[in-house]
Amino acid sequence: MFMGALDLAVFVSGISPNATETDLRVFFSYCGTVDGIILQRDEDKSGQSAEVTFRQPYAYETALLLNGADLCGRPICILPAVEELLIS
Repeated sequence: MFMGALDLAVFVSGISPNATETDLRVFFSYCGTVDGIILQRDEDKSGQSAEVTFRQPYAYETALLLNGADLCGRPICILPAVEELLIS
């Protein structure tokens, strides 16, 4: 079964405003190959959210297991990306 980019993407929220794309790439690199990261500051500037896309299905599955893990001093929420959540 072919899995498209959306099938291998997670939506990450609750990211510290101090976190960088490099912080996210290092954090998720332990899951597998990261194909892309789109990081966006929340409107109230209190945090950030991101879309992280993986190359392999196992990397995507592993990333979902990290829901609630600490990144830059904050617990992050990691959910399967769906079109409504994706950053435009």
